[in-house]
Amino acid sequence: MKILFYTFLLAVIILACKNSKAEKQSDGNNKTESKADTARMASFPGTAIYIQLPKGFVWNETAMGFYKEEDGSVIKYNEFKKMRYAANMSAEETMGSLINQQPITINGYKGVIKTYQQGSTGIQLDLSFGDASFMEFVEATYFSHQEQTAKDILAALKTIQIKKK
Repeated sequence: MKILFYTFLLAVIILACKNSKAEKQSDGNNKTESKADTARMASFPGTAIYIQLPKGFVWNETAMGFYKEEDGSVIKYNEFKKMRYAANMSAEETMGSLINQQPITINGYKGVIKTYQQGSTGIQLDLSFGDASFMEFVEATYFSHQEQTAKDILAALKTIQIKKK
């Protein structure tokens, strides 16, 4: 499990560095003004989920999410978990050791943030929220020694807004 995690993380970092030209910042189609606080929000492409990104995070095709090149952190929409939920498939807790779980309300919808320890250095946050008609999943990964990045990501997850179609 540890080897798989480190291999995946290393592959993402290497591909991101090699494909830095493929990296693009969110353009006008991916940003909107929040009516509540007029803060700029970025959307996960193809979704109705908007987030106020921490400093240094930009969209990266290779990482399939918002990526922070300085430390390899990623915030992404998890389509696989959404499909698994829609198909009533059981969720195996294979992401590491669950170390924390806290309730959260996202744009009026109840949810939960689960924190997993992955090996000795990796952390994964899994956010799920919704109601009887839908469920959304966002995850973030970072190294455990990145205390400021951890705070920034958690704060960003709490800014998520959803604009149902």
